[in-house]
Amino acid sequence: MRSKANWIFASLLIIMSSGASLALAQKKLVPSKVDLTPCEVSGTQPKTTVRVLCGSYEVFENRATKSGRKIALKIVIFPVSGLDKKPDPLFYIPGGPGSSSTEDAPYVAEDFARVREHRDLVFVDQRGTGGSNPLNCTFFDAADPQTFLGHWNPPEQVRKCRTELEAKADLRLYTTTIAMDDLDEVREALGYKRINIIGGSYGTRATQEYVRTHARHVRSVILHGVSLTSQLMPRDFPQHTERAIDGVIGECLENQACHAAFPNLKTDKNTVLERLLAGPIDVDINYPEDSTTVRHVRLSRDLAAEAVRYMLYQSAGGSRVPLFLHEAASGNFRPLAQAALYYRQNLVGTGATGLYISVTCAEDLPWIEPGVGERNAVGTFLGDYRLRQQREACAEWPRGSIPKDYGSPVRSTVPALIMTGQWDPVTPPLYGEMAAKNFSKSLNIVVPSGGHGFAGLEGLDCINNLIADFVNRGSPKGLDTACVKTIHRSGFQLKFGNPGQ
Repeated sequence: MRSKANWIFASLLIIMSSGASLALAQKKLVPSKVDLTPCEVSGTQPKTTVRVLCGSYEVFENRATKSGRKIALKIVIFPVSGLDKKPDPLFYIPGGPGSSSTEDAPYVAEDFARVREHRDLVFVDQRGTGGSNPLNCTFFDAADPQTFLGHWNPPEQVRKCRTELEAKADLRLYTTTIAMDDLDEVREALGYKRINIIGGSYGTRATQEYVRTHARHVRSVILHGVSLTSQLMPRDFPQHTERAIDGVIGECLENQACHAAFPNLKTDKNTVLERLLAGPIDVDINYPEDSTTVRHVRLSRDLAAEAVRYMLYQSAGGSRVPLFLHEAASGNFRPLAQAALYYRQNLVGTGATGLYISVTCAEDLPWIEPGVGERNAVGTFLGDYRLRQQREACAEWPRGSIPKDYGSPVRSTVPALIMTGQWDPVTPPLYGEMAAKNFSKSLNIVVPSGGHGFAGLEGLDCINNLIADFVNRGSPKGLDTACVKTIHRSGFQLKFGNPGQ
């Protein structure tokens, strides 16, 4: 849940209007406390930039005492592109926890171009991320690929990062509830009375928490990949991953071409797990990945299973799972090892890892009953390594406080559009169904063949249009969801293009 790849949409370059229109948009905002100025941010293509509005707003790190250190929260606004501006903007809250809202902004803005015709798109980096006093940690050695294939977050490196970060942050004060109070203060400072919010993955948890305490300022919410405040990550990762793997395998076996290529896929899955349980696999990989340099690594059951889990995050990655399992069952673990390294470098090793630890060590790990997570993992492909190793990380980290009712359902009449992927390995459709019961004015959609994200599916204009229509209406009533049934996987990857793979 920690990068642009985790977000629901990937896009092309957005072209902003002229500096004159930026100035006009800035005037329309009439912010009372935020000095917004025209600026350039990186575009979605290399060496491109986008003209937007930038600013920052200071909040007390300790909101309870309103004293001591302050944090400057980074703000980027894509101003309304049309003439008929509505007063309620769309705020975006990313996943993770640890992803940067402002770094995702150009990608999100392109997908929400229809929304932006009438509404500002607002991106605020949560405290501890991006440009808002980021809690970044370096846990792995880029010169040694094996370091990426070890402990989830090595305890000795966690201790070192804690010492470094405590010079600039009270790590107990970087929880979701506090961050959502920050966000509401920014909303008020920008002069918006009510807002729409779209949250993805962890961002859905944050969105629900914002609704819990600030519902009067919310016009509507979009929740993609629902993370409930009672989810208690990573307790249920093993069974949710198992469901997703089996779902994709079943879909492959119902696909004529995939079935013909991998007729014994269920057996392949079991063969791979049995081989990994016997001990680490010695594998030669390319490192860096885009080079011809070959490095030797050892691939454990934990990291191989994690690679499959992360492949399932996006529908495109899920389309490769049958091939990777089949190759590994045949003795070729190189593709799986290469994937494991890729995801460790680009997901686990990126984002504000310190913020991830602060949030989960306050809101999730302490509340998992002893033995429950371990029992959930028995007999699964993933196993319980994440639970064991995240507990070790939390033992090295100061624990923040959360409200007594934090884990209780967020019940609201705020209109909600809820979306989940059919084979989501981390926030399955079950969570979307539970959230829909709590939001009395909601529409719950399960996207066929979808993962945690939908990249790789055909017909995704349907989702973009549904979001735009929902925000424009401010209600799920009357939305035409017929197009959801037309969304489909284009096919499965049946072979490697590069013989060296």
